[in-house]
Amino acid sequence: MFKCCCNISRLAVLLRGMAIVVAVLGWCGFSAGAQVIINGVRPFADEGSNMLLYSIPKSTFGNDFAAQVQVDTAYDWHNITVAGQPLTGTPITFSNVSGDKVYIVRAMENGKLVLKQLMFTFLPIISIDDDMGYDFIDTHVTVMDPDGTTDEAMLAQVKWRGGYTNVEGRHKRNYSIKFIDENGDKQNRRLLGLRRDNHWKLDAGQVDLSRVRNRFATDLWLDMAREPYYYAQAPDALSGARGKMVEVFEGGRYIGIYSLMECIDRKQLQVRKYDEDTHHIHGMIWNAASWSKVAEFKQYVGYDNNSPNYSTFVVEYPDFDEVHPTHHEDLYNAVKFVATSDVSSYNAHAHEYFDMPVLIDYAIFIQFLIAVDNSVNNIFWAIYDRDVDKRLTLAAWDLDWSLGTNRDSPDFSGGRAEPDHDLKFSSREFNMFKDPQCIYHDDMIERYWQLRTSWLSEKNLADRLNALVTPLVESGAVAREEVRWSGDSDINGLPLEIVGEKEYIIDWMNKRLAYLDRNLMRHPCDVNGDGGITAADIVLLHNTLLEGVTYDSNLDVNGDGSITSTDLTMLFEQILGL
Repeated sequence: MFKCCCNISRLAVLLRGMAIVVAVLGWCGFSAGAQVIINGVRPFADEGSNMLLYSIPKSTFGNDFAAQVQVDTAYDWHNITVAGQPLTGTPITFSNVSGDKVYIVRAMENGKLVLKQLMFTFLPIISIDDDMGYDFIDTHVTVMDPDGTTDEAMLAQVKWRGGYTNVEGRHKRNYSIKFIDENGDKQNRRLLGLRRDNHWKLDAGQVDLSRVRNRFATDLWLDMAREPYYYAQAPDALSGARGKMVEVFEGGRYIGIYSLMECIDRKQLQVRKYDEDTHHIHGMIWNAASWSKVAEFKQYVGYDNNSPNYSTFVVEYPDFDEVHPTHHEDLYNAVKFVATSDVSSYNAHAHEYFDMPVLIDYAIFIQFLIAVDNSVNNIFWAIYDRDVDKRLTLAAWDLDWSLGTNRDSPDFSGGRAEPDHDLKFSSREFNMFKDPQCIYHDDMIERYWQLRTSWLSEKNLADRLNALVTPLVESGAVAREEVRWSGDSDINGLPLEIVGEKEYIIDWMNKRLAYLDRNLMRHPCDVNGDGGITAADIVLLHNTLLEGVTYDSNLDVNGDGSITSTDLTMLFEQILGL
């Protein structure tokens, strides 16, 4: 009935079939837990399906993998075969390993048949020992790294996290992990080549049909954003959270694809530390935790340094529980400035309050993504050292409602966000850039076209997304994810088809860029509005000059209010790259 291994076009079909086998052969005594040990390390076990998952280097895929296999002596197993080979103490060879193969572990225990389905992945695996809830509980977390396999169970406190994704009825939860030592004190850990810290996040991509939008968008931001104004003093500063795609188990259940993420905090933004000797605040960080007129920079209210909040901004550093009163004055001043400024005063003084190159990049970024939920909240605002420079810079966070998802319908019941419309910036400090009278308007368009030749080119974006999704497919993680979560109420009962969603995102991005090129970010030299700067623009402008047509702002290349040979010269120089 069972073959030693199965190589089929779609692992998901086999996994569904094995689920049926589990149901039919329940009387055979399917025992729980990872009784099998491979090269001294236990695979992680899904008790519901009897799946065993083990991580090995990607270089092993496509080749035979020989390993020493044992069975825990606590189990009275007999007549054991692994991948069709008897367990005799000599290495077992798993032939031509791939993400779409399942190797059967077969044994007899007390006269009953035991069957396990062993799979290999080249993604890291993280296992949380216990079932989680809304409050931190003490548990153990184990990380299996394919390039340096470890089976160390680390003490940690873990809970569910999130806003909309962390309410009654949700299933694929996000997690907050804080590593501790045996005394309950913070214990820093370096995980998967990322930073060394005690606090980590696991992002589920709960309502995201691709599961990777947040990781894709954050990595794009980290690449395209210019360095914060204090980069020379803090070259390790990052304005987003790095991460790695992993597979996760919780309480003996496989719960799928996640992104293991760093946190946005002082260590990430590298603002200056609080001086404990003099009790003096230098660097500060606030999180725009929810929407409000104040968080939109449209209204200002008084502040209270004896509160951790300024309206819906929450001070993140220094920790209010440890350092209070805090210091909201600089944030208050920036909000008041924007809320009360006209374009003229914004032009004259915005650079005194904000890290303008980073803000311009962020406005382009969220306009491209149509990230409605990220123009007000999900932004971290930071000051490096208020004694030296009080300007606010920012860090991006939580970008899953983007790239064609509809924020007003996070369960997808309301359809998609179409690529051909203008994101109405709810925050006034970004909305200012749209005014042609704002000096940063032209800076934004110029910067957009710089990015179009690099990070925002169609090829770069497609290659980036493919590089993120392809390993998930090849490792078998996509098939496991789709079996586990397709049709769940988290995604409104929709089928989970990650590769299809990837293709949707690529098509959406191409259409979005075409719309931006022709409309919101139209280049001054694109006089015919076709999204490119070519000889056709020269012909149109030349003919216009000859015909003496009335003024058309689209033909005013240099923006001086008239159409002359100077515009034609500027257009020639643009095409020639002078």
